[in-house]
Amino acid sequence: MSETEFREHLRLTQEAGEDAVRGLGMVPSSIVDRREMANASCKDDLGVDSEGVTRDQPSVTWAPDFADRGAYAAALETLRDAWSGQGLKVHDIAAPGNGEPGAGLPGVRTTNDHGIELSLRPDWYSGEPTLLADGGCVRHESYLVTWE
Repeated sequence: MSETEFREHLRLTQEAGEDAVRGLGMVPSSIVDRREMANASCKDDLGVDSEGVTRDQPSVTWAPDFADRGAYAAALETLRDAWSGQGLKVHDIAAPGNGEPGAGLPGVRTTNDHGIELSLRPDWYSGEPTLLADGGCVRHESYLVTWE
């Protein structure tokens, strides 16, 4: 991607996640957790990039706070219905097992028309519900220092 195309991809990644958060009746800016560009598996992928080409995996994470497991289950159904209504294929994510962070909390995920993966699932480390917009591993002609 050119630098311009990559910046548009960043915008689309954030916007896709914000739309999902709004669909849950929440304000995206109030629960945004982090924005990341690096992913070790993307950066360490085999192969050599040409001069001036960088690999990044943009993602934005939101940390919605649900009153209880019932509210979380309702949020999963809300996203499932919204994404299905957009013609997107929705996949179930199995709940982590006993003793694992987020035990018993299943998740859902989809990939939108721009190739951005969206999911609501327990965080791998904390087990807390996390909504993620992942732009995937992208090669681009720029070196982006910040993403806002």
